[in-house]
Amino acid sequence: MQKSRREFIKKNSIAILGTSVLSAASGSVLANTTEFLSPQNNDLLFFDAFARIGPRKYKHPAEKWKLEDLTKELDHCSISGALVASTLSLSYDAMYSNLELSTMLKPYPNLFGIWNVLPHHTNECLPPKELKVKMDQNQVRAVTIHPLSNGWDWSAESSQELMKHLNDHKIFTITTVSEIGGWKELNAFLKQYRSIPLLVSGISWGEQRYAIGLLKDHPNFHLSFDRMQINEGLEFLYKKGYINQLIFATDCPTMSAGAHRTYIDYASIPEQAKAKIAGGNLMRLLGGQGPKKVHTNRSEDILMTAVRKGKPLPVPVIDMHMHMLHEGINGAGGTGYHMENGGPKGIFSMMEKLGAVGGGFMSWNGVVSNDSVQGNKLVKEALDVSPKGYWGLVTFSPTHYTQEELAVMIPEVYADKRIIGMKPYHFYGMEYHNPAYDIWWEYGNKHGLYALIHPSRSDLLEVEKLASKYQNVRWVIAHAGGSYKMADMAIAVMKKHKNVFAELTLTPVPLGVIEYMVDALGDDRLLYGSDLPMRDPRQQLGWLVFSNLTLESKKRILGQNAYQVVEPCLKNMPEYNIPVPFRK
Repeated sequence: MQKSRREFIKKNSIAILGTSVLSAASGSVLANTTEFLSPQNNDLLFFDAFARIGPRKYKHPAEKWKLEDLTKELDHCSISGALVASTLSLSYDAMYSNLELSTMLKPYPNLFGIWNVLPHHTNECLPPKELKVKMDQNQVRAVTIHPLSNGWDWSAESSQELMKHLNDHKIFTITTVSEIGGWKELNAFLKQYRSIPLLVSGISWGEQRYAIGLLKDHPNFHLSFDRMQINEGLEFLYKKGYINQLIFATDCPTMSAGAHRTYIDYASIPEQAKAKIAGGNLMRLLGGQGPKKVHTNRSEDILMTAVRKGKPLPVPVIDMHMHMLHEGINGAGGTGYHMENGGPKGIFSMMEKLGAVGGGFMSWNGVVSNDSVQGNKLVKEALDVSPKGYWGLVTFSPTHYTQEELAVMIPEVYADKRIIGMKPYHFYGMEYHNPAYDIWWEYGNKHGLYALIHPSRSDLLEVEKLASKYQNVRWVIAHAGGSYKMADMAIAVMKKHKNVFAELTLTPVPLGVIEYMVDALGDDRLLYGSDLPMRDPRQQLGWLVFSNLTLESKKRILGQNAYQVVEPCLKNMPEYNIPVPFRK
């Protein structure tokens, strides 16, 4: 199959580039190669507000952590500079490690230290006046505070000399919600210290209802998007008037810096607003400190260049993990599930913007809200209004319906040949190798369907059992790149079973994990997916585009490998729903 697939892709490569791959661009992106690859005069200056280096507990052997890892990633991703923290300033003596960090950064004029500070009454940190002198000497204008991890109370009387110092001097301060004590405590903090420009990093997309409320109430509250990967978040917050409170921060080298810049590069907001988020807001808060010039990697490939210019990728993109809301709604209940513009119009518009030519989507209500019948109905309704190249996945619940009911429902739903995927979910409360699911798997095996598996266990035992028992199904592990631990488990299963594939998406976007999987498995069974609109697709796309893979490997993972998963279904699918690159 592999040889024939590559021959098919190669044979049709010219046709591919001439189709709707480039439909969102004004003219063909490749019409003038010289212009496309030429330096952009007005490149954005990206200034990372929070990078973090140093040893850490429970680290996977392959996880990035060195200063060298950081500088390579910044250079590779065309990021001009960064504020840098040390893990040791939190886990060892603060002042010793702060000074060690500043010494380490001296050879790098585009890197600026972040010092961890705490009250001085235990003789572990300098009194505020002496601290200011040392910070000025080392050109440090940003600090972190870790009341929880370092064991102090920011509201205590003994802490007020430090807190007043930060407030009076408007020192850019970085923390997390948990370090302050929770969302209620963060609200109180922001009320009490109105002059501290506070960046709260690490906020999840699942906490956005809290965070957006604080943006409205507190102009000194600043938000980054390292884990706050909300669908159309920049567009939504720009319209709300919060542009001066939005900060580019990556948590690199733990996370991919390229993932986070892509979120800004593709934002449908004015260029001036992009420039503020990319670095302008941070430099203002630091009193002008920042990199002196824009850095652009002139060795980047055409995909990276396309992202920097906000153009659709000039190769076919197939998204293998998408959800869908009903048109006109922007959320789905639950904790933090605000999904702006998450219906068909918004999703398909975003796909066109990125260069997608198709993919598979499922409902949100059927999977997460446990309403499988209405969810499957929504999939069909969305397919009725979809562009070319998209197909559906559906779900069935063995805990809500009897085996007799499932025996009727399953063939009725799959009578619609636009539907070729199976999407079980762990919210149904039953492991996938439970015999109650067999009726579905047997149907899928007989008809050559594929399954997208979000594991219901902490291991991949169910995938291993199912792949062995139902060999005519292609089993796609969802979120396989979400951590190095998950990657190791996926690699082990995929080495045993050729009918198992790995889809990468997850919020942590670990730096280097995609390359790690390719080194272990090759690049033929890894798949791009976004999980939109729960999380915005742009970070997930940038994670892959700005990886250190070859251009050919990126192209395979972005779209070509999906052919193996859907190929057995193509003979029965309507041509309209087959991506152009996969049509004969």
